This record gives sequence, structure tokens and C-alpha cells, in this order.
Amino acid sequence: MPRTATVPLAVGALALGALLLSGCSALGDLAHDRVTAEASTRADLDAAPDWLPSDARDITSVSGTGGKDSDTTPTTLVFTSTDGVTDDACSTTPRQSAPTMDVEGAPNVYKATSVLRCGPWSMTSKGDRWVAWTPNPGDGGS
Repeated sequence: MPRTATVPLAVGALALGALLLSGCSALGDLAHDRVTAEASTRADLDAAPDWLPSDARDITSVSGTGGKDSDTTPTTLVFTSTDGVTDDACSTTPRQSAPTMDVEGAPNVYKATSVLRCGPWSMTSKGDRWVAWTPNPGDGGS
């Protein structure tokens, strides 16, 4: 191959590599049947759960793509909140479930013996960092 043909090939390979590296998160989501979304504050979310504190920030949501119904789609929500979850509809119950979808930087739910259950969501925290997940089979309720 002439030397001049290798330059465009090398540039093309570098461009493809840069594209793949910049899209790793999206490719990882696609490969693992999940969708990741991030929001700076609660106000930035399209549809926030009622229990999500108004001061919630640094929010990451990971949802599975296999569920057909929003009530059965596995979702994990990780956020920071100084106020914490204070919804009167929530209650403390022994932890029996754990998130299906992993989120980097989430508190370790396996260290929690009890969780705060808010309907189809269960959650726990370490300091002001929270992890919430649905579905939550076995965590109280029916």
C-alpha cells in the first residue's frame, strides 16, 4: 500500500476510536439494556417521584429497557439530599430487596438492615447520599 494511503486510514481509525470512547456510556447502556439519565436538581427532572426531596441534587437514574410498564421497569435513583426523604406516606421496614440496576457511587444497600419504603420504591442512605430502587419485592406492603 502506498505511504499516502496509510495516512487517511490512520486518521480514520483515530476518529473512529475517539467516537467510540466518547460514546462509551451510551454503548454500555445499549449493551446492558438500560437507559441512564442525569439531572443537576429535582427541578431538572421531567417526572420526579413525589417522595424525592426538593433539595435533591446530583441525580442519576438508571432504568432497564426490558419492562413494558413503568411499575415493573427496574429503576435505580441515586441522589444527594441534606433534607432527606420525609414523605409521610413512607415507612421503615426490614430490607428484603436490592436494586436491579447498578449506579456508580450509590450507598451499599447490603449494609442496610432496614429501608424506607415509599410505595413501589425502597431507599437507604449513607450520610446525605441516597439510593432508591423499584421494584422492591418483600420490603413490606403487599
